[in-house]
Amino acid sequence: MNTSPLARRSSVVAAIAALLLFGAGSYGRAQSGNEFAQAGFAAKERRDYPRAIQLFTEALRIGNFPADQRGFLLYSRGVALEGLGIRDRALVDLDAAIALLPSFPNSYIYRALIWTDRQEYDRAIEDLLQASRLNPSDPMVFNNLGGVYENKREFEKAIASYNQALKLSPNYADAYYNRAHAYLIQKDFDRALADYDQTIWLNPNFANAYGNRGALYLMRGDSEKAIADFDKAIQLTPRDATFRNNRANAYLTLEKYDRALSDFDQALQLDPGNVGTYLGRGRARLFAGNSEASAEDFQTAVRLRPSNPYPVIWLHIARVHRGESDEAELATNAARVNRGKWPTNLLDLYLRKSEIGEVRASASAGDPKEACEADFFIVEFQYHVRQVSEKDARELLEAIAARCRAHDVVFSGAKAELRLLAR
Repeated sequence: MNTSPLARRSSVVAAIAALLLFGAGSYGRAQSGNEFAQAGFAAKERRDYPRAIQLFTEALRIGNFPADQRGFLLYSRGVALEGLGIRDRALVDLDAAIALLPSFPNSYIYRALIWTDRQEYDRAIEDLLQASRLNPSDPMVFNNLGGVYENKREFEKAIASYNQALKLSPNYADAYYNRAHAYLIQKDFDRALADYDQTIWLNPNFANAYGNRGALYLMRGDSEKAIADFDKAIQLTPRDATFRNNRANAYLTLEKYDRALSDFDQALQLDPGNVGTYLGRGRARLFAGNSEASAEDFQTAVRLRPSNPYPVIWLHIARVHRGESDEAELATNAARVNRGKWPTNLLDLYLRKSEIGEVRASASAGDPKEACEADFFIVEFQYHVRQVSEKDARELLEAIAARCRAHDVVFSGAKAELRLLAR
């Protein structure tokens, strides 16, 4: 759900080449510097960045351009290099472009993208503020500035920047989308939802907006609306595994395990190395009563992320559901887990090395997700080692399902355990 606000940055003004009066030439018979430059602009426009870089390089080599035109060519090559992710070389070109053409705002914008990628946020802000001084009417500058402030976790400044972008361009869908994300981080869910609604109204084909709104609906416990949004996101981008994973998790909250399994299967076809999908499908199989298949998925997740405690915990639970003793396997897997953070104390409980009170104390008192996980995994432990009766386990699980949020994994786990106890 945490889509980067810069992930959908608006394209920089493309038609500026004409302002610098490069001569038009034939791509096939390019011989002069002007002709190579013009062919480079054409290649860049169609996003053939390798060819554009070659053509701009040749234009710079043979052309005798004045400083402003040379600066623009260096900027254009820098943009093409940034488009290929070759950011060190792009930075060299953008620095040179700024030296030769200091009043051209787009060079600062693209350099800010590189600073942001390097997590040098203060430099990115400095460049975007300079771009805003040079072109105060460009909403994209303020949209990107908001994204950098978000990365710095300065959310009030981020929202103010998005507000300025929307003041300049009231129909700027990306700015609504990015502001929704900032509101979401601040847990201002009503405003986030309103901004996602507006984004979708302005751009009905914005798949990530449907995906994020669906995740927000799921957080608020409205699984049906969440599924409808994930349906639309999948329709728009059928090759994106994330939306299928999210819809599968929504189906788990409704105990629709067959549909969840179908989505997890398709997600793994699209992204076969995703540890989260193996964990999700493992839980779906476990909740549906197929503990043997679930253990296979959890084993795969352990192999992919041996330092992560969650696959180890769920593999142990699958073994317990099968009535298997896994002391050696659990000890081996637990030894490879990174220690010091939640939920590693749970492993010690399962290994009989800590007490329930220690586990509860290790869960953050201010984090409802950790508190819910502590309650769920402790009930799992107590019931299967016969420390609580089936009646008491049922009451504890019902309390977890009533208190915990629908998008919390253990919400689905509590409902599934209640379903299994009813058999």
